[in-house]
Parts: sequence; structure tokens; C-alpha cells
Amino acid sequence: MIRLKLTVHFQGRMPERNIDLDHVKDAIERPDEKKPDPRGVKVKKKVGEKTIVVVYSEEKFRDKQGQFLIITAYYL
Repeated sequence: MIRLKLTVHFQGRMPERNIDLDHVKDAIERPDEKKPDPRGVKVKKKVGEKTIVVVYSEEKFRDKQGQFLIITAYYL
């Protein structure tokens, strides 16, 4: 099971973008696409008719195994 830490930016955008944290976790655990991003790692995951994009830090702010800092997330 993964645990999420949320940046202030993400916390502010989450309600505006109607982000489901289960979708964020699923994208991290089982991404359809994963690639480096200047801010960390960017993953994409198809959820229903939408695709969620999540940018998270895998190393710099990861202080425990299974814990990820979510920088931003949005639906395409």
C-alpha cells in the first residue's frame, strides 16, 4: 500500500480538478505510461473515459518506502 504526501499546489487544485486519490494511487502503482519529468516522474493512467496524469517525486522527497510526494495531477 502506498501513502501520499500532497504539495500545497496539489491540495489547492484537487477540488478544482475533482481529482480522485484512488486514481492517483492506481496511476502510480499501475501506470499505462511512465517517464521522467523535470519535477520527478510523470505517469498516465486510463480511468474510465478519462486519463489521469500524475507528477510525483520519487527520490528527493521520498522519506519512507511506499510514500510519494504528489506535485500535481489532472485529467485529460
